Amino acid sequence: MIMGNRGGINRLTAVLLVLIAIMLVLIAIPSYRVFQYRAQKTSCEQAMKSARDGLIIEYLSRWDEGTVEDAIKTLDEVLPERPNICPAGGTVYLIKNSLGIFEPVCGLHDTDRRLRCRLNASRAMELLGTALNKARKSGEADKEAMEITLNSKPLECVRVAEKLELRRGTATTNGYKGVVAFYGIEGEGFKTGKVKKGEICYFVYADEDNASVWLAGDGWTGSAYQGMEKK
Repeated sequence: MIMGNRGGINRLTAVLLVLIAIMLVLIAIPSYRVFQYRAQKTSCEQAMKSARDGLIIEYLSRWDEGTVEDAIKTLDEVLPERPNICPAGGTVYLIKNSLGIFEPVCGLHDTDRRLRCRLNASRAMELLGTALNKARKSGEADKEAMEITLNSKPLECVRVAEKLELRRGTATTNGYKGVVAFYGIEGEGFKTGKVKKGEICYFVYADEDNASVWLAGDGWTGSAYQGMEKK
């Protein structure tokens, strides 16, 4: 009897230890993810600073009218591993500042969240157009969803037949979560009269903080463009 009780207690102790270990792992995962994000963000910021400094030096030394191609070439010289400039795989965009100097902007870590959303939205729409054209040339019918890769992560662009009530970030819009993208095709529920039948006439990209909405003839709107003139 005594031995049996001890065996039961040992088994119970083992189960409790396993449960405690699982709980500790579950508690540690969010903390690790936060730590990982902060470490990647810091590394990205340092890489962006190096790239920015290199572009400024190059601009001051020899540029009269710099082009995107010039900026890309300079980045290749300053940072040979430019495709991996962001440790988390963020897409690096080049935009001109008020002085006419190109600056690198990370699609994952830049502190200007609205700018980040606008750049990612434009890039996502461009990638979607390329994916659609490629699929059609190969004889594939339009799918309900097209997958693209943005910021080194897969993003599913879902086709819709009408405009959505999605003009803010997914964190403040019911029914959405994380990063999402939707598009509409002229002649398939949409009739803008601004593009040819079968072309993209509507596009929405939203992250947790903001949304960018494009409609043929109207241009870009949404919270990412709040306070800006329509483009």
